[in-house]
Amino acid sequence: MTFDAAAVREDFPVLDRRVNGHPLTYLDNAATTHTPRQVYDVFEEFYAGYNANIHRGIHELSHEASIAYEQAHDRVADFLGADGREEIVFTKNTTESINLVAYGLSQRLDDGDEIVTTEMDHHASLVTWQQIAKRAGATVRHIPVTPDGHLDMDAARDLVTDDTAVVCAPHVSNVLGTINPIEDLVDLAHDHDAYAVVDGAQSAPTRPVDVGAMDADFFAFSGHKLAGPTGIGGLYGKRAILEDFDPFLFGGEMIRNVTLTDSTWNELPWKFEAGTPPIAEGIALGAAVEYLEDLGMENVRAHENELAQYLLRELAERDFVRTYGPGVGEERTGLVSFNVDGVHGHDLSSLLNDRGIAIRAGDHCTQPLHDRLDIPGSARASVYVYNTRADIDRLLEVVDTARDDLGDYLASERYHDLVSEHYHNPRNRGDIGDPTFVKSSEETTCGDDGEFHVTITDDRIEEIAFESRSCAVSRAVASLLSEHLEGMAVAEVAEIDGYVARELDGQYPDLRRECVEGPEDVIREAAREYVETKRA
Repeated sequence: MTFDAAAVREDFPVLDRRVNGHPLTYLDNAATTHTPRQVYDVFEEFYAGYNANIHRGIHELSHEASIAYEQAHDRVADFLGADGREEIVFTKNTTESINLVAYGLSQRLDDGDEIVTTEMDHHASLVTWQQIAKRAGATVRHIPVTPDGHLDMDAARDLVTDDTAVVCAPHVSNVLGTINPIEDLVDLAHDHDAYAVVDGAQSAPTRPVDVGAMDADFFAFSGHKLAGPTGIGGLYGKRAILEDFDPFLFGGEMIRNVTLTDSTWNELPWKFEAGTPPIAEGIALGAAVEYLEDLGMENVRAHENELAQYLLRELAERDFVRTYGPGVGEERTGLVSFNVDGVHGHDLSSLLNDRGIAIRAGDHCTQPLHDRLDIPGSARASVYVYNTRADIDRLLEVVDTARDDLGDYLASERYHDLVSEHYHNPRNRGDIGDPTFVKSSEETTCGDDGEFHVTITDDRIEEIAFESRSCAVSRAVASLLSEHLEGMAVAEVAEIDGYVARELDGQYPDLRRECVEGPEDVIREAAREYVETKRA
């Protein structure tokens, strides 16, 4: 069939709304896709027609709900190429799915075992395996990312050894758009008798997936990224492994028999779906994969790649833009991460939002990858089945003028005059030769990267300076703070609360609240650490 994105858009009424007087241009699909009528109508059908708990009632509504919920598992199993519903566990999302796997495998890890992940893993994977490794006495190792955005497979072959118990990797990078050689990684894991775990959050929505052909032991995904509702996702697991796994949660649906001293577990997949599940969401997930199958996942893949290639080619022609990941001509999923010279992602996102354009800006839950790229964050535009070249063109119009528009944006009535003043004429910018302490903000979740340098004499701030690769608003606030705090007792700084907001008289967009409050949080924490150290 010929793919017609303009016709597909008719299924998504949210795309008809206006934002700041402009038609909505939604380019944040790697975070969450929109939901078509065919999917969200399921909720009304369920709650108005047959709302009941499943597998527990000998009455018509319960029977209808049970059948619909079971059929949703069947549809997802077919969608992913699984061998029946027994291999599909419904969870809240990819994060919970990976946690379920990690918990199950943690029972099999020994001191000295190794877990291999990648430098491009999402925090949901990285953090989970870090914590499991600490508890089990295992070691986590990471496959590096090459400068062109690929996994270093030569390094992977060195890292995965007979000591490796688990190999976990994303099928598709949520920052770089890279489509990883997942079959090769699965084979590598199995060659060393390790479990192969695949984060499919970005692949299940965007391309055909066949978990049987992939031969992965586990494959995790989220519904909200594939035209489904939030709060529902899934885990594919090979039946033999799931049967041998201990449950993750206990109670309700996952129980077969209970005595006062022991219990036995239900059959798959219900063994892992404790309590009353998200019934309506699960049925809607089944409707979502049916919707995508009707579109044709090969069509989805081709459409996304076409738009991503168009955006990548256009950005490559602009010498003030840097993109990340595979270059023009190499297939990628439908996202492009980039930075505009002199314009932080938060500022670009704000300028785009003024025109009704939604993108993602920050570190995208991949701080180690951004550290590897030596950038504090990036802007990410991601497309889906309803996007067109016209959406890309609207994005590019703002990218082209962003450097010129930023000053006027900060000088507009949305911001207090102090923001523009300190942005254009920053105070105390730079470093200090021999500071008493340096406090960094690079750990923030929003992608800010800056630090305060402070010299203290007689428990007062004698000198303060800041360095920053943060957004323009945070830099202006850091300047404003540094001017105010000079000469102040450190104990007073430790109690500072809301100074910046009061000085700005609340005159800033609520969308930028974290940018305004962040620098004050950082210096207050630093002062408290200093005071506590002195007391100790």
